[in-house]
Amino acid sequence: MAYPNLKQSIWLLILLFLISTGLGIPVAILGTIIDQPLHKSPYAIWPLTLASFVLVVHYVLRRTNRTWSSWSEIIPVKAISWQLLLPLVVSILGLLIISLELGKGIMSLVPTPEVVKDTLRGLVGKKTSYWLAFYGAVIQAPIIEEALFRGIIVGGLLAHRSKYQAAIWSAILFGIYHLNPAQFPVAFILGLVFAWWIIQTGSLLPCLLGHALNNFLVITLARLKIPGFVKNSKALIFLPWWMVVCAVLLAVIGLWWFYQVSKREETDQLDAGVEPQRHC
Repeated sequence: MAYPNLKQSIWLLILLFLISTGLGIPVAILGTIIDQPLHKSPYAIWPLTLASFVLVVHYVLRRTNRTWSSWSEIIPVKAISWQLLLPLVVSILGLLIISLELGKGIMSLVPTPEVVKDTLRGLVGKKTSYWLAFYGAVIQAPIIEEALFRGIIVGGLLAHRSKYQAAIWSAILFGIYHLNPAQFPVAFILGLVFAWWIIQTGSLLPCLLGHALNNFLVITLARLKIPGFVKNSKALIFLPWWMVVCAVLLAVIGLWWFYQVSKREETDQLDAGVEPQRHC
């Protein structure tokens, strides 16, 4: 029986939370002793997050009777056509604006919990160096989150549910994982797109690139203090309606373009007698 199914996917997230909490307790105690907020420091949070992820992957490998040498079977990073790169970029540019506007709409209705604000400020806020924020948001976070949600969870759900259900459920879990009402629509939309991309291509690479590009744009635009792109500001500034309409058009064009290129690649592989890559 393929692993994980939906219940097991939920348990994996709970396990990740428990491991992170367990590893974080001694760090918080040490911070109290030396009178430093280590539990908010990116120098502590990023290594703890990475360690928690490694332990969860180790658990998955044991559950599936695999070793670390076969990690690529559950986290498939395969080469993709360079022709997918431009539609990928177009898609992310449109989705970024759409998701940010939806997030601001949620923030105007449901305040972001202070603990989440403090964590975000500590990880990618102005007091954190840009390059440290870049490492965490653009390199580590995409690798961990894509491997877990699109590699392990989508791969397991596809054995138990339709590809549409697998994409939707993984996106819902991805949204819940962020523990922030304002981030839920952002995470859900991107999670849905990334899940569909790995199902289409059989590779985690477009998801990694798309996730990294989205996070890069978010932290860079926030540092540039461009109105409408600064997260967690006291006064929410919504972008002009025409910019949102253009973003929707960009996203639709990019996603349709990505789909057409991936379908053409699949047809070419079939014509050449090569089995198309599918994530399963």
